Amino acid sequence: MSLVRRFLVAPALVRLIRKERGGSRITEGYFAPQAGRVSYVRVDGQACHLVLVTTAPDGTSSEERTDVPRAHGDALMDVCSGKAAYDRTALALGGGREALIDRYVAPGEFDLVSVSFDGADEGQGFPVPAWFGPEVTGDPSYDRHAVALQGVPHPGEIGLSNAALDAVLDLIEPRFGFGRYGAPKTNAGDGDGMMKALRRVAGGSAAAAPVAAEAAPAPAPPAEEPAPVEAQAAAVPEAGDAHAQPEPASEPAAEGAPAIDSRIDDVIESLSQALGNPQPKGAARGEDDIAAEFERWTVRPRRTQQT
Repeated sequence: MSLVRRFLVAPALVRLIRKERGGSRITEGYFAPQAGRVSYVRVDGQACHLVLVTTAPDGTSSEERTDVPRAHGDALMDVCSGKAAYDRTALALGGGREALIDRYVAPGEFDLVSVSFDGADEGQGFPVPAWFGPEVTGDPSYDRHAVALQGVPHPGEIGLSNAALDAVLDLIEPRFGFGRYGAPKTNAGDGDGMMKALRRVAGGSAAAAPVAAEAAPAPAPPAEEPAPVEAQAAAVPEAGDAHAQPEPASEPAAEGAPAIDSRIDDVIESLSQALGNPQPKGAARGEDDIAAEFERWTVRPRRTQQT
């Protein structure tokens, strides 16, 4: 024996739920009730059933269904005393409980939500959600057969509060992974990821190399001779001051430049070999030297044929 509690619900909330979850059209044709029993034909898509509902004095009911061919169902529908059509949406409430939201379209329009329980005790202990409207369980005019046989009741205006809207959003938003449950995390840009990879390849001893590679030297004036290699290398420590250790005052700044320039060349050559880019013949090195550089930078790229 089951107990069904019915509640009115604001039409705007039903529109929001149906927009996100959709629904299915159900048509029911009812025969005149007899001795506490209600029989009707139900058409849900291609499924068709003949249903018999028996209601006990305490309000609980039992239901029996029999499959019938669609052609027989259509014939029974033609001789029914009254018909009703509604769009139904199922919505999980949590804790294994499910609510059925019905938007009636015939013989009139109104919105109803119903929840089924195994018994009266379970139904009475149900915490009513904030978005449910007034309860109409005890009003027989909201029974489905009464709507089909007697017409649509007039519930009046159903209030809509901010708490009710928040409660509905909490139910429908987790399906899409946004809202108050958190938006999907976005990945970092390719440029930032590449710079981090370069710094990992270069290692702590060559931390100044990526910074020096990013800082492009200023072009020399057209009328003057190109700047010497020593002068370009001297600018590298200035760009990497935040990462490199300061040189002792007694040592000339030019003495540290060739070592940093050599580290930059090593990183560029190792990355070029890893990407499979051929080097100029003048810059080619032996396979033993290349293997040593790979071990130095902890990079094991694909080797290419040197010419």
